[in-house]
Amino acid sequence: MNGPPLINIVDVICQSFHHLDPRLINHGERVAYILMKMMEETNRYTQQEKHDIFMLGLLHDIGAYKEKEIDSMLSFDLNDSMEHSVFGYLLFKTFSPLPEYADVVLYHHHCNAQYYPVPITSYHRDIAKLIYLADRIDIFCVLNGEQGLNSFLEKCSGTVFLPSDIRWFQHTEQKYQLLEHIHSMEYQEELSAYTRDHFTLTEAQIHNYLLTFIFSVDFRNDYTALHTNYAVQLSDNISHNLKMTTNSRKTIQLATLLHNIGKISLPSKLNNTADYDQYLQQLYRTSTQDITRDILSGSVESQILNTINESFLLLECWANNRPLDFTPVPAAEIVALSYLMSNSLTSERNVSLYHHPRLLKFLQMKYQACQMNDTILRVLEKSFDQIIEKTQNACASIYNIYHRMMDEDHSLNMILLHYNNKY
Repeated sequence: MNGPPLINIVDVICQSFHHLDPRLINHGERVAYILMKMMEETNRYTQQEKHDIFMLGLLHDIGAYKEKEIDSMLSFDLNDSMEHSVFGYLLFKTFSPLPEYADVVLYHHHCNAQYYPVPITSYHRDIAKLIYLADRIDIFCVLNGEQGLNSFLEKCSGTVFLPSDIRWFQHTEQKYQLLEHIHSMEYQEELSAYTRDHFTLTEAQIHNYLLTFIFSVDFRNDYTALHTNYAVQLSDNISHNLKMTTNSRKTIQLATLLHNIGKISLPSKLNNTADYDQYLQQLYRTSTQDITRDILSGSVESQILNTINESFLLLECWANNRPLDFTPVPAAEIVALSYLMSNSLTSERNVSLYHHPRLLKFLQMKYQACQMNDTILRVLEKSFDQIIEKTQNACASIYNIYHRMMDEDHSLNMILLHYNNKY
């Protein structure tokens, strides 16, 4: 990889969790921190495996992005159904750079279960138990404080948790005072230093972690499933037709992926197109955009954040038919244009070529009303049908993946329900 990464994916994920649900603040990073310190006290795993376990700890609850699932996750009922483990498993298997560890996410609550369609090795089951131990330690301390933790661990030793893992944690706690550092928030600097100094990801890995995270939000319902992906595919196709440089296309792709990450704070329950229209209005409010800035500030290169900020201004001018008082950089214009088109295409659903002239006319009116230079729009016009067709084909593939995931989610949850009722 040439040069430092344009995005600190760990920081982006941690900051995003802060805005999902007040009860989730820092949970994933605290679990990752406990695992990180425990990994320092063992030679059982290679350095790469230790990094992988760290990321599994950080993202172990990535399927818990609905209120019901968050309620379940933060319950201290050790026999809870934990449906979020199923959705997290499907996200890891489909999009993450660690698909081979997806079974660990599935079993990280029901560590001793055996779901017939998804076998798990003893090696991965032990990792699942380790993550569950760190998870329950953190939840216990959040609910009860540190007092009584050893009694709880002793009670669960040999049934829920491995006695050797408990001793391992207690040794690590005695050596590093983990819980004190968590309470004082000192752990966050240790976490940042670890990811900064010892944690190296390739561009492909960063991209796949980002996709996993973005789809965990977009796939919360049928209406938002393709919203980001439409914009990403459109921006990529427009950039290609404009013959943008590789570095510029990389910036545009990341800016498009991250553009609306503040939507993690919005309600996930949408029942109809009216709800989706309301969702889009909330998405482009200043408050949601401020959350996006808060998540990304200090975690992405300035050129990406500047591109996103300019695209926000451009979308606001288009929304109000207000003449521009600035000249947007091409990257920002492409990102904003892609989202303006995505809003229309995802609202239309199954849009056909018949609708394309209407969409193009709409874009032309926006450029005229805002007295904009239309160089980029004219390039888009020349290949409009081709760009729309390529975009729709790519999005159709993702939409099929989404439906397959939802079918498998339902199937596995039926097995999970049967297991809970039986045992």
